[in-house]
Amino acid sequence: MISLLVEYLSIFYQTGDTAQLAVIARSLLAAIPDDLVALQFLGMALYQMGRIDDAYRVFKQVATKQDPDVVPGGSSDCQSASVISYREATEVHPGLADGWHQIAEILNKFGFQPQADRAYQAAAASRGLKSQSS
Repeated sequence: MISLLVEYLSIFYQTGDTAQLAVIARSLLAAIPDDLVALQFLGMALYQMGRIDDAYRVFKQVATKQDPDVVPGGSSDCQSASVISYREATEVHPGLADGWHQIAEILNKFGFQPQADRAYQAAAASRGLKSQSS
């Protein structure tokens, strides 16, 4: 289910359908309330729809919830759904790479530097590149 929802995020991001992107992100959040991927793509969709204050609140949630153990390329035998979602969305998924980059730019604008760095790393991982800041 997670990989399918991440694939839908990719599809609606690539087609520029921000309203549907927000719907998919909210669906993912209904299934996995602490999902960082869904929160970040929801924040980006809200930002692109001009709902800047709402986007800020969502990205602030990301800043308070971000798990330092969730990194691209990591592995564990026992993983939470949010960790699996993050890995699905960052392991060589070129359809989301530009989205991660846009998320990083928005996070920078809002002053959430550590989270922006993570989003830049996610963009690199999605493209299949090694991160410079690891």
